[in-house]
Amino acid sequence: MKMTGTETPIVRKPYLILLWIELALILFVAGGSAYVSIAELTHPAAPFLGFIPIALFLLFFLMRNNRARTYYLTGLSAIKGKQWLDYAPLLLILIVLLVANNGFAAAPAPTFVYLLLTQLLLVGFVEETLFRGILMRVFAHRGVMYAVIISSVFFGITHALQALGGQSLEDTVLQIVYAFGIGFMLALLVAKHRAVLLTIFFHGLHNFINMTGNEPGTHLYDYIVLAIIAASCLWLLRSVRQTNFSKKGVAPSVS
Repeated sequence: MKMTGTETPIVRKPYLILLWIELALILFVAGGSAYVSIAELTHPAAPFLGFIPIALFLLFFLMRNNRARTYYLTGLSAIKGKQWLDYAPLLLILIVLLVANNGFAAAPAPTFVYLLLTQLLLVGFVEETLFRGILMRVFAHRGVMYAVIISSVFFGITHALQALGGQSLEDTVLQIVYAFGIGFMLALLVAKHRAVLLTIFFHGLHNFINMTGNEPGTHLYDYIVLAIIAASCLWLLRSVRQTNFSKKGVAPSVS
């Protein structure tokens, strides 16, 4: 079920929601990282402690008043047949990352378990729910492309800030473009299929592979991934721009 631009506004001040999201990420995630650094914590899951309070708040929030449906976390059953092909580029990106990283680096098995769980249940869940679920829904009444752009731009900005400093110009530019590209592609997928659970799964696996792989010796694979993202976005734009978020199946407004 696609997004339409005719959905009923569910908040009076969507930009205030955007501000709260950015502040929460700065306060808890950046604050959590600072604490880990000061306390010199070495546990593999330690860098992601700041995501825990946000994840708990989101779980409580989504369990009330059918909000999981309102914010696109229950759309898997609506994806049928050839529609699954829209997700093929995500699988291809994960395969390219595995090849680029030459599999996985040597590490104790518990490290892999901790990293997989934190990326799926904390980072992937929090970021996708905030940027592809809540942000896109609160701006849906402004139009599907408006919601997609707001979601992808602020997702890109949030991640681009992490890329500024301590690396070459090419690395910095690549990371910024990559962040915006990934955000735009995932937002288009949610606009078309309303299935944030799938973007959570991809986001978590994507981070897990990057964190547990060997360092690639070339940027070739980065450009291959960017080409896949560009092709996927062009394909999705053809259908997303021609449709409206459909009113049918939209959950009741949430005050």
